[in-house]
Amino acid sequence: MPNSKEFDEVSLKIQETAQTLFDELGIEEVSMHRIAQETGIGQGTLYRRYPSKSKLCFSLMENKFNRMTCEIEAYLMEAQDQPVSVRLSSIMKKLLMNLDDDLQSLKALFNSSRLEEAKANLYELPPFIFVRSKVHELLAEAERNEELVSVDLVFTSSMIAASLKPELIFYLHDLGYTSEQIVEKYCECAIKPLFVAH
Repeated sequence: MPNSKEFDEVSLKIQETAQTLFDELGIEEVSMHRIAQETGIGQGTLYRRYPSKSKLCFSLMENKFNRMTCEIEAYLMEAQDQPVSVRLSSIMKKLLMNLDDDLQSLKALFNSSRLEEAKANLYELPPFIFVRSKVHELLAEAERNEELVSVDLVFTSSMIAASLKPELIFYLHDLGYTSEQIVEKYCECAIKPLFVAH
């Protein structure tokens, strides 16, 4: 039985190999067999850690999201002297661009029939909870500073967090909007009207 350090090292190697293959060939084109082969492990070893390709994709995205939350926390600590509207717009831009970077992965995940249970619990997943919490904190600060129009903080923070859906980004891209336009128009439509005009 491998110890936890060996388990983690093998898992890390699997993830690095999978990410490289996904980037080069596209998720749909890469089989679990190919990932095991390129990693230099048996398929049994791979499936013990990741029972399906969608589970492996989820793990990759979870790691990316964890890194991004650390970056957002660091940014919010450094930018405390910035107006709340600027900080909120900045973190929403970061979240939208991160979502945009992962569209290929997200498309594969959302097309997978194995993900029904995960989609059903979207509002209980860490990304939604994190975003709702950060938005709520910033809106509460703006309210204390009398910078916010009259809104229900819980409802508004929940709606903003819920608006970061991959399907919406796919749809907007299909309508012809670039990533930069989506980010700019999102902040103009969803963030700017929440703040008192000076």
